[in-house]
Order: sequence, then C-alpha cells, then structure tokens
Amino acid sequence: MKKVLLFNFLLFALTIHAQYDSRFGVTAGANEYYMKGDFLFSRSNTGFTIGLVGTIPISENSEILTEITVSRHRMEFIGRENELASPEWIKFHLDRSNVSFIYDYDILHFLDDDLAIGFCAGPSFAFFGNFIPTDKSKEGYLLDPYGMDTEYMRLDGYGETMAFNVLAAFGPSVRYVNLEGSLRYYKGITDTYRNFPGSSPYTQFTGKDSYLSFTLTYYFGHSLD
Repeated sequence: MKKVLLFNFLLFALTIHAQYDSRFGVTAGANEYYMKGDFLFSRSNTGFTIGLVGTIPISENSEILTEITVSRHRMEFIGRENELASPEWIKFHLDRSNVSFIYDYDILHFLDDDLAIGFCAGPSFAFFGNFIPTDKSKEGYLLDPYGMDTEYMRLDGYGETMAFNVLAAFGPSVRYVNLEGSLRYYKGITDTYRNFPGSSPYTQFTGKDSYLSFTLTYYFGHSLD
C-alpha cells in the first residue's frame, strides 16, 4: 500500500512539474511523537520521516507543497510480562503514510534572495495506526495501568479497514537556494483512539496524538525566486 501511494504521488508530481513552473524534491528528517491519551504511561523516542515533495507556485513569495512521506514514530509504554511481573518500559513503533498540503510563505529574503525565512501551515492526512512492540518477544505483554494486551494497540481493522487521522501542521522554514529546512508541529485534530477496542460505555480511551518534525528538503531545478 505504501509503495502504491508513493508511485501515485510520483506520477502526480511529474504531471504538475510539466504543467506549472514547479519544483520537485526529496525530504528526510527526524520526529518526536507525543501520545495524548491518558490511559497509558508513555514517553517519546526519536523516529524518522522520508518522502517526496512537489510544489505549485502561488506568487513570487509563496507556494503550495504537496508532500507524501513515510514516517516511523517511536515511543515507549510501561508494561509487564504478566500481572505478577515487574513493570518495564517497552519500545513500540508506529509506521504511517502521510499526505500533506502545506502553504509555504516567504517572509524575509537575504543574500540577493538566495536565503529566505518563512512560515508554513496546512493539513496533513495520516494513514495506518498499528502500535507494534519493537521486540517481538514482548507481543502479548500487558500495558499499565489497565493491563491491556499489546494487541489492543493494533488500531487498523478495529471499526475501520485502515486507521486514518487528520493533523494540522505549522512552523517556520528556512531555504537557501534549493535546500530547505522546516520545523513543524503536527497537532492532532481527530481522536487517534476513537476505535480503540478497549473502549466501553463505561470507559472511554481517547487522545489526539501530535508530533514534532524537523526535515531537510532538496529541490531539483531552480529555486522559488
């Protein structure tokens, strides 16, 4: 599925590049995932993001970035092998495919317009939602404080054929010629755990997860200015 999404975006980007005075590039970076659900004891670890970016110019100082990326988010939950075992931090990862539409506006220019500082914002759509233990031997462990099996964290397939979430992305950007750095906060809009299998009429597990991302993007072809 991820390969299909990447292939479709590549075709889209090439079509846009042929029709507009646009740019095409590759992006990679690091992310820090923040779980907002209060029904698990969690802490963040550093993950990574890679993908492709296509642009559509809007004006001399602004453009729309269409991005398709694959992210691996990392985190840890407190759990135990069984009810009598001692608690420990268990490493998990969450693999997602993301499609984002970001408005990028240059606020300041320096060095004959080679250097630009701007701000970007827009919606991001995240697909897939399985939190999986990194150590397969810890599948089936119980997660504190409710003693839920780690299998409950596989959100794909519970109420939806594929987990889907919407986030709002925003943050500053700095571009020098064809290299752009971006620091963005992705704030969760939808409830990440709306189809969590452990929910009941008496106990609701909710949370709008967010993450921070720093990426570097290299554009092929000319710069925006």
